[in-house]
Amino acid sequence: MFQNYLTSLWRNISKNKVFTSINIAGLSIGMLACILITQFVIHELSYDNFLDKDDRIFRIQQDRYDKGELSTQWAAGAAGIGPDLKANFPEVKAFTRLTKREATLATGDTFFKEDNLYFASEDFFNIFSIKLLEGVDSLVLSEPNKMVLSESTAKKYFGNENPVGKSLRANGNLEFEISGVFEDLPVNTHMQLDILGSFVTLEKLSDEPITTWDWDGFLTYILLEENTDPQSLEAKLPDFVQTQKGEDLKKYNAGLEFHLQPVSDIHLDSDYIMEFKANGNRQSVNFLSVVALLILIIAWINYINLSTAKSIERAREVGIRKVMGGYRIQLIQQFLTESLFLNFIAVILAAGFAILLTPWFSSLTGRELGYQLFMQPAFWLILLGLILIGAVISGLYPAFVLSSFQPVEVLKGKFKNSDAGIWLRKSMVVTQFIASITLMVGTFTVYQQLVFMQNQDLGVNIDQTLVFESPSVTDSTYKQKYQVFKQKISSLSGVISVTASTSVPGSQPGWNAGGIRRLSQAEDEQNQYRIIMTDGAFNESFGLEMLHGREFSDEVANEEKNVLLNETATRLMGFDFPEEAINDEIFFWGDTFKIVGVMKDYHQESLKKSYDAMIFRYNDAPNGFYSVKVAPNEIKGLMTSIESEWKELFPGNPFQYFFLDEHFDKQYKSDQQFGTIFSIFSALAIFIASLGLFGLSSLTAIQRTKEIGIRKVMGATLPGLLQLISKDFIILILVAIICAVPLSIWIMNSWLQDFATRIPLTWWIFAIPSLTVVIITLATVSIHTIKVAMINPVKSLSHE
Repeated sequence: MFQNYLTSLWRNISKNKVFTSINIAGLSIGMLACILITQFVIHELSYDNFLDKDDRIFRIQQDRYDKGELSTQWAAGAAGIGPDLKANFPEVKAFTRLTKREATLATGDTFFKEDNLYFASEDFFNIFSIKLLEGVDSLVLSEPNKMVLSESTAKKYFGNENPVGKSLRANGNLEFEISGVFEDLPVNTHMQLDILGSFVTLEKLSDEPITTWDWDGFLTYILLEENTDPQSLEAKLPDFVQTQKGEDLKKYNAGLEFHLQPVSDIHLDSDYIMEFKANGNRQSVNFLSVVALLILIIAWINYINLSTAKSIERAREVGIRKVMGGYRIQLIQQFLTESLFLNFIAVILAAGFAILLTPWFSSLTGRELGYQLFMQPAFWLILLGLILIGAVISGLYPAFVLSSFQPVEVLKGKFKNSDAGIWLRKSMVVTQFIASITLMVGTFTVYQQLVFMQNQDLGVNIDQTLVFESPSVTDSTYKQKYQVFKQKISSLSGVISVTASTSVPGSQPGWNAGGIRRLSQAEDEQNQYRIIMTDGAFNESFGLEMLHGREFSDEVANEEKNVLLNETATRLMGFDFPEEAINDEIFFWGDTFKIVGVMKDYHQESLKKSYDAMIFRYNDAPNGFYSVKVAPNEIKGLMTSIESEWKELFPGNPFQYFFLDEHFDKQYKSDQQFGTIFSIFSALAIFIASLGLFGLSSLTAIQRTKEIGIRKVMGATLPGLLQLISKDFIILILVAIICAVPLSIWIMNSWLQDFATRIPLTWWIFAIPSLTVVIITLATVSIHTIKVAMINPVKSLSHE
């Protein structure tokens, strides 16, 4: 019997090569897209799953409030919350704290600027199951001036030698002994660690334990006892905050909340101040998962539609089989076998192309996906399940339709598709059109939003700007050396301006200060602000506009006692009009400053975020970044001269730089990657739908060959025939448009809500995809209709 099924299958494929190819192509492309996206989704969901105790490790995420309104949300919050939770809650088994410090490390003549250096408390390796290659987990961070290196960092400084017991010098003055080496972290972790210094080193330098709740910037992780309910523990934290700091918070009209973040959720659900690195986005993962499912559904719908539409050509085969004694169950088995075979071929092709395209897809997503997915037995079991599920989903309905034909009617030529079958097939076509239009609307929206953000006036000039990270290795002559460097660089031909600041556009200001208020305000009216320290050339270099007052000047005596505000800061400070702020005074951490200017708001960060309330303070040599504005086409020629001056004035400091416009655009990298992936797979979905439409319209035209021949004999024109054949498809498209527009509005509004500055969903975003689908449909239907219409009516009338 099975051999008979295979013989029938081979005959059917040989007779219908085009439609078999369309079926296999649609299924394989759909499954390929599904496999690739699944790789990405599984990778995103796997972050930090390598940790042995990941279900018991939580990060303390902190929210601060001013006057009842949320002001800041921190990944790295209060310094003292970890020790206090451990001391007051038996549910907390252990805690560890980390805080970032950038430094230049050196051994002999080898030195590097290290961006991923953190100081961590001693229980770090007890909580996180990061393997120590050298050292003991409970000891490596227990003493002052100890340092643990990642495996790759150890090789960078010491080659193949064992670094334990050797030392590194930080910023030219502080010696650290290497106490251990840890295995490089995998790519699927939210942490970014190359070097860990012992936290007690910081406490030794400050001469007292770091336990205050007023000092933010400390990542705190806790390990819960087994069988502890984290939600119950989190519910106790508001009362704990009230007990510990309630009176102080009330005094300043402030608020403080702590939340427990599961470590495995951080990558997809966290975008707070002082994250280790830019995280992923669960919404993007969900969107792409839906796209993968839609593509697969569209591919299966194609198979169902083509199989059932072509069923009329196999009606006599079914009739003869039944007359010859074939049972319906045998016919169902036969057609399911055909479906299983085609799905098997499609999955094998999809898996093969997925393996070939994985390197390309990895670069597209910005993730190191590798081939781990293909090495897991579970993947091949899922693939087998996909074959079986696909065979059943796409083959079951056609099998029942084909096996239900009545021999008497079929052999007399009276067979026709049932109304229920026709309506089901039309419903599936409408579903394809809805998915296609929605995906096209999504592609247009994502693209337009990204273009909109990148082309908006930022209020700050970042073009032709080289940025150098200021020296880490400094001494008492640093300010004098900076002034010499600034003077020498400014004198170079092609250099327009040089300025120094603690932050540059495209980065979140590293200094967030609370407790700031006007002198005329009470303590309970204080607020938090972002602080940037600049010299006198900052505003001119970046083209920042002053609304009222003046900008900083290097020539004004005691300028460090003055501040500038941006517009948002004046509103937060309670001024009705920005000009009212001029010459008013503010209280800032025990000191008094005069407001001498109000700056127009500019985008310090991407347009995804709203304007921050910012205060600018003056320093004639702020440590952070040097920004050099150069004339067009002069950058390459200047680099040698700038590097020479740098090495002469700042020996022992790496010469590192970046272009500010590229640095700013990095904020949009994840959105651009999402847009590219979304566009590619949306195009695939539309292509698959077009394949199905091509096959379906071809079958429609072929099945109506005799009708078209009769109409031609009766005088029908080609435009009339085109209108006749395409009418049903156009009605289906109109129904799809009516359903797709509100659906796509809801979906894209959900995506756009993450952007502080966003595009409006204008009519053409929906009109172009709808019109495109209409054009594709008319073109596809016309090709087949014209082909049939050109047949001699004599041949058409003899068509069976």
